[in-house]
Amino acid sequence: MVPNKKTVSSQHAMLRRWRSSSLLMKYVFGFLFCMSIAHAAPNSIIWEHGDQIVRLAKQDDDSASPNDHPIRTTPGEVAAMLKELRLRYANEETDIAPASLFTKEEIDNLSEAIATGLGRATSSQDVIFHVIGTHQLSRAAFSRRNRVSAGRVFYRNGNYNIIFGQIQTPHRKKNVYGQTDQDFYPRNYGKRTTESTHDVILLPESPAALYQSGASARNDWVVIGPGVTAKTAVGASQPVVKPDPAPTPVTPAPPVAKAQAAVTVSPSATKSVDTAKERPAGASDSSTQSTADVEERLRSLKRLREQELISEDVYQAKMKEILQDL
Repeated sequence: MVPNKKTVSSQHAMLRRWRSSSLLMKYVFGFLFCMSIAHAAPNSIIWEHGDQIVRLAKQDDDSASPNDHPIRTTPGEVAAMLKELRLRYANEETDIAPASLFTKEEIDNLSEAIATGLGRATSSQDVIFHVIGTHQLSRAAFSRRNRVSAGRVFYRNGNYNIIFGQIQTPHRKKNVYGQTDQDFYPRNYGKRTTESTHDVILLPESPAALYQSGASARNDWVVIGPGVTAKTAVGASQPVVKPDPAPTPVTPAPPVAKAQAAVTVSPSATKSVDTAKERPAGASDSSTQSTADVEERLRSLKRLREQELISEDVYQAKMKEILQDL
């Protein structure tokens, strides 16, 4: 039986309607999928400016203990934590005073975003960041270059934890067919399971300390204890305390020991002070000897300050006292 023209036309119309409906459903599902991604992405991004970002991310290790998130903290408290981080460049002498890891601008950019992220994060999320600051190539260099620091922050067992994947690495982009949106150095936010290597030595100040892994301290993981501020888990009177797996944090040196060191004066400096005070007036070489003795005492005092055996206040007070003997 040969279908008539009316039947064929009706079938074609049904086929067109079916194709139109299928195409419309594809567009609807595609739109909903894109909207769900667009809605999820901003929720994970806390702060973004150019090539800098602070956002929430899943813990890097599925077997890691849960974090004590979310917590209530403030930008000022996070800024105080970041200011405790010091470093020394690998090619520098050990008697040179440590430099700050972050610039003031980097701390200003990170503090509010990290505080917000720690308040939004779940127990299975970290706050990851990469930030760009202008740093000297070395302590003696006059030129400055943009440097990238990247890592992850989480709060557990009453301590802040920061694992660095990058510390002041060069900020360079690849030129691929005229596009410069790829990093020359791949982004690295640090890992709990693997230590990242750096060209600098971390020297955090108390109450911050390096994390202990086996017999050695990790140079990429800093633990900052409750000496900065006390935190409280959201919805609880105190943070949830869970067993801390190895590695365990290094115990910072007690403040009393540091205070004792601050007032310690070397025997040679003490002897110089006593000699200067007991020298009889009118001696033939009193003027020359007094000047030389003051110079020696000033040099000794400066060495004590450079070795961080005395504080800046003690140094200034002693220096004024010595200069009064001239």
